[in-house]
This record gives sequence, structure tokens and C-alpha cells, in this order.
Amino acid sequence: MSLPRYVLAPTHLTGDVFGWQLNRDGRFLDCHETFVPEDFDRDVEAAMDWAEQIIGTRQDWRHTREGGPDRWIAADGRAAAGADVLRSIEPGTLVVAVGPGASGKSTFAAEAGIVTVVCLDSLREQIGGDAGDQAVTPAAVVEQNILLEKHLSEGTTLYLDSTNVEARVRAELVERARRHGRPVVALRFLPHLDTCRARNSARPPNRQVPGDVLAWQHSLALAATPKALLAEGFTAAHDIVTPL
Repeated sequence: MSLPRYVLAPTHLTGDVFGWQLNRDGRFLDCHETFVPEDFDRDVEAAMDWAEQIIGTRQDWRHTREGGPDRWIAADGRAAAGADVLRSIEPGTLVVAVGPGASGKSTFAAEAGIVTVVCLDSLREQIGGDAGDQAVTPAAVVEQNILLEKHLSEGTTLYLDSTNVEARVRAELVERARRHGRPVVALRFLPHLDTCRARNSARPPNRQVPGDVLAWQHSLALAATPKALLAEGFTAAHDIVTPL
């Protein structure tokens, strides 16, 4: 199986704005304005740091001008995936989304056609009439756990749509799946923080995550690499690529 191929290239964005564009296997992922306009070498280093935040791990970048302008290429050894990863999931699996707010977890579930979803936002809305009302989160978590027990005991393949960025929360989910003898798979969603911020600002006010909380969630998700998730006891762990 070939490794995902990332291409980082300086580009003209719009008007007089220049910057960087990151692609994966020819698919646009994200772009950013120039970081250090007065120093190209430092600008390249900053662009690599930015790209690695999106990819989720350090890369071995190779500079090339072959067949075109300057660009930097890396082949990531981890399996970055899309909805096709669901085809390899065993029936009865607890699928745990891991990612900050506005990282694409709910959109992924909808576009992938996942049948059984337990979503903390939806439970808050059912209980308190407002998906963004954090005051009812404890009650929503109780209801979430009741549904988890029901579906795990019945052997239903289930997608848990909440941030799950804290290791202690994931540990409880792994243990719950183990008690029922079910596989538990982590799907990590980690667009660049600027992308999450842009998506978050486009949400209705009651659904927006405070900026400091969003940055905290993103930093925890960045640390939850597939290798770390496997060490926590997940049966499998995948990075999900979600373009703008």
C-alpha cells in the first residue's frame, strides 16, 4: 500500500496575498498566508510546522523543483483515511471520534451514512432544548452512558460523536467496550486550529466553543496520536483527513 503523499508549496492565494497550500494525494487540505515574509528560509520552516500540525506528526520533507516551482514533499507512514476506513470495522465495534470542536466529526458521520450515532450535542438538545447548553452536560453524559451500555450489549456498531480529547474519558470508553467484549476503534479528527476556529465562528452562537477551550481541545487531540491511542487500549486508531 502506498503512503499518503503530502505536497507543501508557496502559492498566490488571492489579490496581493501570497502564502502556502497543503495537498494530500492531489486533494486540497488547507492554505495559510505567508508566515515570515521578510525571510524565505524562516517562512519555509514555519510553513512546515503549520503543515505538520494538520498532518499530526513530524515529516521528512524533500525539496524539489522537478516539473515545476519550489515545493516540499513528504510521505507519511501513518494511514490517514476517509470514510472508506469504516469498511474494515468489525460489526459490534464502538467507534470513538476524537477531535476538538468544529473538526468535522458530525459531518463525517452524516456523509459516511453511519446508522447508529450517539451525539452529546443531540442529547443536550433533547434534555434541555439547547445543544450548546453546557449546564445539562452531566445529564447528557448519563444518558450517553445508558445508550452505550444498550448498544454494546446488543452488539450494535456505534459511532460516539463527542470530543473525547481527554485521556481519562477515553479510558472509560475502552474499559466499557472491553467489559462487553467489543472492539473499540478511535478516529482522530485534527484539522489545523485556524480551520477549527473558522468553522466554529460560522456556527450559531449557542453552538460556538470558547476560543481558549477550542485551543485546549486541539492541543489534547494533537497529543492523541494513533500510536498513543493504541497504547491506551484501542483496537485500532486512524487519522481522518477532512479538507476545507
